[in-house]
Amino acid sequence: MLVYLDQNHASRIAKYLRGQPSHEAFGEAYRALHDLDPIVPPSPFHVLETRGGYLLPTLRTLFGRLSRGTWVRPWQEVVRRQALRGALDRADLLTASGDWETPATLDPLGPLLDVPLAGTMFARRRTVRGWAALWLDVPLRDARGLPFFDLLARLVAFRSVDEERAGRPSDLTDLVMAATVAPYVDALATDRYVAEVLGRVGHDGAVFSGRRPDVLRFARWLRERRSRPGDPRQEGERSWT
Repeated sequence: MLVYLDQNHASRIAKYLRGQPSHEAFGEAYRALHDLDPIVPPSPFHVLETRGGYLLPTLRTLFGRLSRGTWVRPWQEVVRRQALRGALDRADLLTASGDWETPATLDPLGPLLDVPLAGTMFARRRTVRGWAALWLDVPLRDARGLPFFDLLARLVAFRSVDEERAGRPSDLTDLVMAATVAPYVDALATDRYVAEVLGRVGHDGAVFSGRRPDVLRFARWLRERRSRPGDPRQEGERSWT
């Protein structure tokens, strides 16, 4: 089983492990993860958002316990491998190589949220997918069938019509992260906005926000998987290169 904790969840579990108050629900999630023992990899997005802060030693310990030596590849590499394969394979997401010194970059998608979008949701998605494919040097005919481009287009298009929420500097990072990892993982634990948007655009994977009821639901979801027959660690026996 493969679980991704975004920086919101990972940092709050780290705060629980450091004994900081008001993070008890994340302690429940941590214990459930520890008992189930899925693969929980860090990524260059964590490096970018941690920025060498005071939680870094605890995050390194946390992922050292849960990752089984895996990392998420840089998102640009995941997209290239996905395009070459034309399908999903976790070998394109995970690697045994990674470090806490190399942060994610948003190049070449940095201007994506500034692209003018208009018309129907279908038209907006088509525009987003076209620019993203161009900037990433993926033929548009190939990008149409790839999960990264499909999900990114849906997320950005929805954001463009969401009049109830002001944009934030971290939006592009969050949306690229979600488009990269969500198609591959069994569960994604993320912040409230990303969780809600994934639900609104029709992503059917297990997604949990950082609100206390959702964190406890995440812990229950993990424990239910532990009680089912079969070894949830089976996929972890693969060698990631």
